[in-house]
Amino acid sequence: MRTFITFIIFLFYLNNGIGQCYPDRHNTSWFDGWISCDKSENPNNKREESHWISYDFGKPYQLNELKIWNINDPDLVDYGAKTVMIDYSVDGLNWIEHGLETFPKAPGNSRYEGSQITHFNGIKARFLLITIVDNYGGDCTGFSELRVEVDTAKDEQEDICIIADIYPNPFESTFTVFLEKKCLGEAFIAVEDVSGRTVIEESVIKLYDSKNIDGQHLLPGIYYVCLRNGEIKERYKIVKL
Repeated sequence: MRTFITFIIFLFYLNNGIGQCYPDRHNTSWFDGWISCDKSENPNNKREESHWISYDFGKPYQLNELKIWNINDPDLVDYGAKTVMIDYSVDGLNWIEHGLETFPKAPGNSRYEGSQITHFNGIKARFLLITIVDNYGGDCTGFSELRVEVDTAKDEQEDICIIADIYPNPFESTFTVFLEKKCLGEAFIAVEDVSGRTVIEESVIKLYDSKNIDGQHLLPGIYYVCLRNGEIKERYKIVKL
């Protein structure tokens, strides 16, 4: 099953256009949008100070089609974002680059129905970060609305309690564990060597939370990240370079 997550930055509509009588049409009010006039520190430390906006879906989803509506006020269409960098993340800390995309300029009329921008092809993410590289010439920049198609089909492994993402793997000094499955509140995490000896003592990790593990003291080789919740246990192989 697929559904859509739609973000209208300011949920304030003016009754001044027939466009809102159609599901995908957008009116011409500048109130319906996000406009940034000052650059700020980007959540992704690989990016410089910039105009950016980040979305939190509440939990990781498989993302598919992305559609946007640019700034549609006829006096402010030059404010509309043009070239943007898109990054995504499962924890809001470690970002993966999706790449550069172009947002077409809005026409400034109430018949505007937005533009299909890209397809994420089922990448898993909780956070989506849009960084504006340039616009169509205005002093400020932004866009009106964003819609992401997400896959909400029943997980084939729904009955398995503990599922985690572990990255990077292999690792050099530290790695991150992200607990993504519906365990009862939290799980316990430890690291063992190939003989089953505990090399990093057990600690708690909460659902939809990430935990950075310091493995600098470990010798290069194969280890296992062990997670348990009640009677259920899972082990994930990881390699220290």
